[in-house]
Amino acid sequence: MNLARCYATLLALAVTVAPHAARAVDRSLGAGIPKPPASGAPWNDGDRASLTVDIDALLRDAPALRGAHSGLLLVDVQTGAVLYARNADDAFIPASTLKLLTGSAALETLGTAFRFRTEAYVTDPVESGFLRGTLHVRGSGDTLIDDSALHDLAVTLRAAGIRRISGGVHGDRVPGEQRYLPGWSWDDFPYDYAAAVESLGYEHNRVIAHIVPGRQAGETPAISVQPWGTVCDPQKPCRPALGFAVWNATSTGPKGSELTLDAAPADTAGAVTLSGSIAAGAAPEDIAVAVPSPTQFLLAATRRALDAAGIDPRVDPYLHTADPLPERVLWAHDSEPLGDIMADMWWPSDNLLAEEVLRAVGTRAGRRTAPSTDGIARENAWLTAIGIDPATVTLSDGSGLSVYNRLAPRTLTTILLRDWNGPYRDLVLDDLPIAGVRGTLESSYKGTASEGRVFAKTGSMSHVNNIAGYIATQCHGTVAFAFLVDDWLGSAADLRDLRARVFTRLIAAPC
Repeated sequence: MNLARCYATLLALAVTVAPHAARAVDRSLGAGIPKPPASGAPWNDGDRASLTVDIDALLRDAPALRGAHSGLLLVDVQTGAVLYARNADDAFIPASTLKLLTGSAALETLGTAFRFRTEAYVTDPVESGFLRGTLHVRGSGDTLIDDSALHDLAVTLRAAGIRRISGGVHGDRVPGEQRYLPGWSWDDFPYDYAAAVESLGYEHNRVIAHIVPGRQAGETPAISVQPWGTVCDPQKPCRPALGFAVWNATSTGPKGSELTLDAAPADTAGAVTLSGSIAAGAAPEDIAVAVPSPTQFLLAATRRALDAAGIDPRVDPYLHTADPLPERVLWAHDSEPLGDIMADMWWPSDNLLAEEVLRAVGTRAGRRTAPSTDGIARENAWLTAIGIDPATVTLSDGSGLSVYNRLAPRTLTTILLRDWNGPYRDLVLDDLPIAGVRGTLESSYKGTASEGRVFAKTGSMSHVNNIAGYIATQCHGTVAFAFLVDDWLGSAADLRDLRARVFTRLIAAPC
């Protein structure tokens, strides 16, 4: 069969590519909570003066802030008037409050309908069920691809008449892709919150290691991995299957002993070592482990899905053609829209999604993804457009994991006011955590005046504890706020209690 006829056959067999929508977030949690009001009784000079005196008294010599660098800015969303300011223009490590900038810039530059797209394409002919070449997979940052999507891929290929892929499955890589961003801690790399950033991903680039202690001290705990992966004994030869392995170097300690389980990169490529001890008789523990090579993890899952559908993806050089044809996309999978991705990112403070969103912000026409530096450049242009001098901001990533990031409380409140006065107010409020209700604030401020009234993004890392968002007062409408603390050595519970008292004073401010 000549190449022209082969290609015509492939075109006839290929199904029409249609977006396959990913799962959307469940917005039922917090859906009944009233949104912060758009208006309220005006703040007069006496109100502001009284508020300043009272908050100064709460913060002055507070044990929770001893030795720390703290900043607090409160702004009335109706007028933009500053109600209280403390170190409002100082530079702070934002941690995950940086995701407010990442998300808000993305909404304005990409729009709520933006979706990450993953495609499978071919440039080789199909003859009698044989794809005489390679199945190529390329992505733009969707890390939530799962087995249902890959099953759909296999069904689509079968419908196109493909039963064997002589050139195997290949993942397109982005040249110069930064898998880890400047200022990330090496110690974090084995954990899911610091998963490698690649244009292709699967199951959020992580596995869950389930660790069950032995019955007696000295026994080796049993480890299983979901969705899948090989568990290896360091004392025995092991060949990782399906692209990922966990080396089991854990031990069972005496009953009542301290839990010391930890994860570290293994000497073997594509593997992580679990070490430390879990007490005999203790409840099993789960550790969310980052997959070292997300692209390889996806390709292994793809091969497994094809094999299950009766499609042989093994490489056979004798069936390969050296004459490429024009590219033909056979399958596409679209993520949920950005409006829902925001909740996926903000509610649990998802670092990987934030990094993928940052790269999407930097993408220009004709490119499917961009380096993080391009996203940061476009964010700086957006900051300039909304009245923030980029010289007052240092950006190194999109998640806030980098210790090189710096911004001021005023930067965050300016972004919050932009969202409040723009077209995405309701979406932003729907996608933020709520005190005592959902997200990273689900268990915080319960039983206080803040419960159900604080819509905000948290951010924490070693010696940093931040929060920024909106507060619904009882009679003065809504206040945008940023309460940032770094160089901090105190107790999280004490700082949360101090903030609860500050928030209560603001919420209950008399009319």
